[in-house]
Amino acid sequence: MLTDRLLRAVAARYLGKPDLGEFLAIRHPDLRSRLSAARNELAFRLGLHGAARLTTLNVELTSRCNAACSYCDVNRELGRPNRDLDLDTYARLLEETPTLEEVLPFQWGEPLLYPALDEAVALASRRRLRTYLTTNGLLLDGDRLRRLADAGLTRLTVSLDGDDVAHGSRRGYAQATVLERLREARAAQRADRLPTKLDVSMVVDEDVAGGLDAFRARIAPLVDRVQFIPRMIEAPRRTACREPSRGLLVVLSDGRVTTCCADVRGELALGHVDEAGPAALYAGPRFRELRRRHRAGDLPAPCRNCGECDVPGVSRRFS
Repeated sequence: MLTDRLLRAVAARYLGKPDLGEFLAIRHPDLRSRLSAARNELAFRLGLHGAARLTTLNVELTSRCNAACSYCDVNRELGRPNRDLDLDTYARLLEETPTLEEVLPFQWGEPLLYPALDEAVALASRRRLRTYLTTNGLLLDGDRLRRLADAGLTRLTVSLDGDDVAHGSRRGYAQATVLERLREARAAQRADRLPTKLDVSMVVDEDVAGGLDAFRARIAPLVDRVQFIPRMIEAPRRTACREPSRGLLVVLSDGRVTTCCADVRGELALGHVDEAGPAALYAGPRFRELRRRHRAGDLPAPCRNCGECDVPGVSRRFS
């Protein structure tokens, strides 16, 4: 499509990140979302700290997880209780955000552990919102995908790491277990012609950078898309970040709000869902001050030490 080619050109020529073209096409599938993204980018470029429009809620339905991956703080150093977000609170968040276009009902926990996940997806779908979900895949199978598809899930992403050895070392469980569940889900998707797309995402660093082509070739037959994401590391940040202006608000399972998945402990202290609705918080003084500080180069923690691995062919997200 012409518009998809345009977004790929934006990724390659404007952002300098050609591998993100497909991602942009997926996350901005219609004119409304593209205009919202353009508006927020303009606000970022011009330093219009109160002009960004809230379009995406990244809601941590649970901070509980059934794994303890080596590079993840959950079940290691999360610094906050493992808990579930109340479904009524989640429903209220959707109701109070009229500019919302999409919902990511996950963050640091494993969303398939959330008892009311199907209903959470359905609540968003009934509002004609796109929904994207990432899982470690241990609880996935054909029936689980059918239920999520019936609820209206737009896209399901399974997170994997490298080959069998790398995956086992980082995750503490065999990759073969997840691949078998992914095959079941793929079979159900094809047999029932489910509209939900299947992706695999891999967090990459220097240790696995040499195996990306082999990984893609091995996994591609099982999914609709394979993506690579650079691993987050502690490193000095030199530039302002788009995240505070990109239209995204993150709600942690304890009700605190932040602006980025890298703020795992909620250190930015940008508000709480009991204070005001998401749109009011996003346009409020604490978010505006964060944008101002980024533009001035006065980065707060954890922003000042937010870095990403430099892997050839894999674009950084927060630069």
